[in-house]
Amino acid sequence: MPNASRILHSLSSQPGYTLMRGAARFSAARRLVATTRRAVGGRKAADYLADCDARIAQTAFPAVDRIAFVRALRTDGIAFGLTVPAAVVSAIHDYARHAACYADRVPAHGFTLDRRNEAEQALGKPILLAQYLNTAQECTAIGGLADDPMLQAIACDYLGSVPTFVGANLWWTFPVAASEADRDRHAHLFHRDVDDFRFFKFFFYLTDVDAGDGAHVCVAGSHLRPPHSGLLDRWNIRRYGDDEVAARYPPGHIHEILGPAGTGFAENTLCVHKGLTPTRSARLLLQLQYALFDYGAMHDRVDPARLGRIA
Repeated sequence: MPNASRILHSLSSQPGYTLMRGAARFSAARRLVATTRRAVGGRKAADYLADCDARIAQTAFPAVDRIAFVRALRTDGIAFGLTVPAAVVSAIHDYARHAACYADRVPAHGFTLDRRNEAEQALGKPILLAQYLNTAQECTAIGGLADDPMLQAIACDYLGSVPTFVGANLWWTFPVAASEADRDRHAHLFHRDVDDFRFFKFFFYLTDVDAGDGAHVCVAGSHLRPPHSGLLDRWNIRRYGDDEVAARYPPGHIHEILGPAGTGFAENTLCVHKGLTPTRSARLLLQLQYALFDYGAMHDRVDPARLGRIA
């Protein structure tokens, strides 16, 4: 009954997103929608790529081999080799120091980084995750990355049609003794995303991420080979235990992604993945998401009138 209640509420509040999630867990539906959109919008996609190529001198990622990058993303579900320029990392850090972030992504729970202790006292619990809101609009550096011609061209190539920029997300993950409920809530358990019929995300570390710093973990190739305990479970969207994932995939396919500030990669998060809970240093991460359609469910845009402070 609780599951039925959640589905009914979701159908009422976000009908398009909910219906998509029901259909897009099936690979045949994903292929059909992506193929149809590519066939209908082929001319527009060619024009879009031509515009990206005309602006390519402005990219922050001139060393990327776009063809090889997209090939890896299709085959492995993950592709490496992006590095954010130091000046851009610095600009986003400056924004993060001064802007409010929001505990547990709740718009009423805003605080500035230097007042985190006060925010935790107000909430009565440690804060595992705090996200910034309206970032692409408020932070010029983030808006510039979202408009980068190399990233846009990769998105067009991979999606097979003019990409839809779904939104940006910038958040801190702090090294705290988090509850199991918070770890589940903030995706620190293995899972897969169903955000559209075809979609992917760019991730950029904005702090150094070594062991203990909250690395992202991805199982390469698992977008094509989901784990399952039976026939019907193949299409179930749920959390997976570490032992279950380790038993299903070779160790070489399970990537704990480490790297200095500026490290970037792309991932189809239909792959099995999770964020590790930091035990040493806080992690600041930027996500840019592209898809076929925007259901209004994955962005960070919130009416400023709804934003509140607790510290």
